[in-house]
Amino acid sequence: MDSSITYIHSEKASFTSKMIQSMSSLFGVKKGGDMIKKSNQSKSTEVPTPVPTTMCKKYDIQESIINNRKVWTIKPKENGSDKVVLYLHGGAYVTTIKKYYWKFVEELILKTNATIVIPDYPLAPSSNCENAIDFVVQLYQELLKKYSSENIDLMGDSSGGGLALGFAMQLSKENKPQPHQIILLFPWLDVTMSNKDILEIDKKDKILGIEPLQIAGKAFAGELDLKDYRVSPIYGDFSGLGKISVFIGTHDLFVADCRKLKSLAKTSNISMNYFEYPKMFHGWVIASMQESKVAINQSSSLIKNE
Repeated sequence: MDSSITYIHSEKASFTSKMIQSMSSLFGVKKGGDMIKKSNQSKSTEVPTPVPTTMCKKYDIQESIINNRKVWTIKPKENGSDKVVLYLHGGAYVTTIKKYYWKFVEELILKTNATIVIPDYPLAPSSNCENAIDFVVQLYQELLKKYSSENIDLMGDSSGGGLALGFAMQLSKENKPQPHQIILLFPWLDVTMSNKDILEIDKKDKILGIEPLQIAGKAFAGELDLKDYRVSPIYGDFSGLGKISVFIGTHDLFVADCRKLKSLAKTSNISMNYFEYPKMFHGWVIASMQESKVAINQSSSLIKNE
């Protein structure tokens, strides 16, 4: 029996969501100048934003190093659950952890009492997809020494969502234990940006630009084909993966491939939860507004297996 959930948000778009999109349009965010600049550098100069001191006081935070990259493990000091969330941040594969990610991580902990593991994985142009997946594989193997795969959820947003899905496919290919589930927030599933439906959505998206994303995606791919499943998991094999849940907005270029993923899952008889929010922009779940609160509650319920 298929236990998939399809949720279409029915509330009117909030004033905050409209304001964010208007301001993004006004300041030309869509041109992606910063993304292009970072993609074309000889090497990445990104440094993750430190964990806020307020969080250091509230939670048990451990910092470790894998392949010269930092990994943070953040636990509740009391009443922690058995659940562990391996979270892969977004940023078009060229940007690292920013301040708003720490706020989002804290929201997840408050809602779930889970342990959150968030790594500063290798970025383009200094590194590439193969290095990033190898890094996540190594981190995951370390987690399996401490936790059962049934208690590990894989979660990622934007490019981190694409990396999460490509990594899960790599695990499946190597017959390694899958995480319990895969939660994808507005995931980047195809760096070619070749889905014909994207052109129509492009008129509504005030955040993402097609060309800057293609440049960043190519930098991340390295020597791999752009349609390699590790780079663009929409072309991969979805059999044998943990249950997938997708959150996406209709003013996001990535909604075209999220809908394609939903269709592929259905034709392949793969159970997948799908949460679509009309008029929501790229990154909305991590923003502070009414729609993000609803989505965080929904994703937290998934983590708690409710």
